[in-house]
Amino acid sequence: MSWASIAKGSYLTFDRRTLGLTRILLGFYLIMDLFRRTPDWEDMFGDIGVLPTWLVLDRPQASNFSLLHGFTSGPELWVLWAAILTTYVLLLAGYKTKIWQVLSLLFVTSMNGRVLLIENGGYVVQNLLLLWTAFLPLGDRFSLDSLLGSLRRRRERSAEELCDRSEMTEPFRLTPFVSIVGLAICLQLSAIYYFNVVHKTGPNWHNGTAVHYVLYNDRMATPIVAAVRTHVPFWAIKVMTPLVLAAEGALPFLLLLPRLMVFGLDTKLWMKRLAVVLICTLHIGFGSSFVLGPFAWALCIFSTLLFGYDDWELAKAAMKKPVRERTVIFDASNGFLLFLSRILARLDHFQLLGFDAPRSDAERTQGLSVLRPDGTIVTGHRAVADVVGALPLGPVFAWLALVPGISHAVESVLRRASNVSRITGLDVSAEPAPLLPDAQGRARSAFGFARTGLREAFCALMLASAVNQALVELWSTKKPWNQLITSVNATGAAQATGVKLSQQPELFQILSHKLRFLQGWFMFSPNPVMDDGTIVVDAVTADGRHINPFLQASPDFDLVHAESLRYNQIWSDYFNRMHFAGNRGYQDAMVAYMRRLPDRTGNPDDRLVYGEVYWVSDMSPKWGQRESWGERRDLLFSFEETGSAKDSRSAKTTAQ
Repeated sequence: MSWASIAKGSYLTFDRRTLGLTRILLGFYLIMDLFRRTPDWEDMFGDIGVLPTWLVLDRPQASNFSLLHGFTSGPELWVLWAAILTTYVLLLAGYKTKIWQVLSLLFVTSMNGRVLLIENGGYVVQNLLLLWTAFLPLGDRFSLDSLLGSLRRRRERSAEELCDRSEMTEPFRLTPFVSIVGLAICLQLSAIYYFNVVHKTGPNWHNGTAVHYVLYNDRMATPIVAAVRTHVPFWAIKVMTPLVLAAEGALPFLLLLPRLMVFGLDTKLWMKRLAVVLICTLHIGFGSSFVLGPFAWALCIFSTLLFGYDDWELAKAAMKKPVRERTVIFDASNGFLLFLSRILARLDHFQLLGFDAPRSDAERTQGLSVLRPDGTIVTGHRAVADVVGALPLGPVFAWLALVPGISHAVESVLRRASNVSRITGLDVSAEPAPLLPDAQGRARSAFGFARTGLREAFCALMLASAVNQALVELWSTKKPWNQLITSVNATGAAQATGVKLSQQPELFQILSHKLRFLQGWFMFSPNPVMDDGTIVVDAVTADGRHINPFLQASPDFDLVHAESLRYNQIWSDYFNRMHFAGNRGYQDAMVAYMRRLPDRTGNPDDRLVYGEVYWVSDMSPKWGQRESWGERRDLLFSFEETGSAKDSRSAKTTAQ
């Protein structure tokens, strides 16, 4: 076996069914992420929010680009929200997929880059997920693109033709996709886990107590964790901590070791399967336990790209049960029923559906009926339920056709099938159906080769940029890389030619920073966060009440006894970042947002006449204990009914 074939089989090859599955999960994930942002849409992105566009442009947090800078008012932002949702839905469906892949990348990076006060490692992983998948043909399988391509390719006109699936799918969709982006994805995932492990050098990771401090961080912990953490024995934490390190440490090797055949066993196949299990186990646990934003779920989506041909064949064998076989009996002279049957034949990836013409007047009158393996025939909505149940994942949805209301609608459509044919123009042509040219021919054209070459070249450029960004950003590589560049520039050859190497060329800096394709992998490093804190506002309303404008409740300074602050990731990170001295320039915007409380509540008595903004913090419980300690209140600034925030340089601190 040549090195080229080893590299191709180990890193560069994707089953196109895998790409289709990844697209569906990616689309669903993006829709859920948009819904996650929706309650805080105007609060974060609007000019009535905590960080107006004019302030970001006047005092930029970084040199990145965001499309959202052009959308400032509520109506504009909600139109944009609808456009983003439409993009994600079309990506999930796989219609004109590449367009929506690119637009999804632009929208995600723009949302993540609009308010860097709430950015965390999860936003960066999400950006990178959209970047690397943009190089993949996610619409080649399980998509409207593939369905429409197949319908155009061959137009069947009888049940007999539908039973012949040999020329139904365009051949290129059945072949593996090979690209350098496979190597980029392996390196990216490996870097995330490898550097997250090597940067965990603190004593709490070495002595096995790190998970204890993570569990008791109320700013990040979900109510589920708060409810169960006091019942977790300390010996279990001593087990979980090294298990987390072992899983993260094993993943780079599972991803990067090449394919080897040992006694007929494909080691790479099982290494990828183990990698999927470890990634999903880790991140489903993280994502359900802590408010980390898109981090955990983005890596779960990444892991689906590791499924290969053998995994699909195994799934096919497990799901292809003879008991699910059905024969669809339909009248091919009805254009609507013929079109419906053509679609079913293309959705029937396990080939559990057969097709037959009606053999009796009763069957012909029904229009659509289904023959079961036991010889019984069902019609109407029960026939539809049987057909759906024979499709991949169909049993999950088949019951819907039996629900009252839906079942009546199905019956109505089937009874009026001839009318539907006439209204929709689905007439049956009497002419023979020619086999349309294969779309593979376009891929073999000069344009196809040029497009492939450009894709691979740009992917290689982005990979080089990512490697360079890692070298200049990561704690463990920054100093050695700087020393290497300095020593090379000091050589006689470099000085004689006048060439001076840069630690990060301008092109690489632009490619990495404009859309935030960063590589800073040091989560919970070198030690987990051992203190906890949040912002608490004590504001006085026009009618004398004390209120926290962010929670619209009385200010609560008792952090020691808190059991999860119950913030989402957006507000959790916003409050955390706003207590840093480097973000004092955004305090006036925060005050302006709080003063708009009556606009949000509709109560004029909620007008604020005075307020104090505190950073309330404590220390997580010491090892072997379950009670937080050392609560402090640091006055960050105060404000009055008008005017700017009054920064408290000599912060009023109260130790509890």
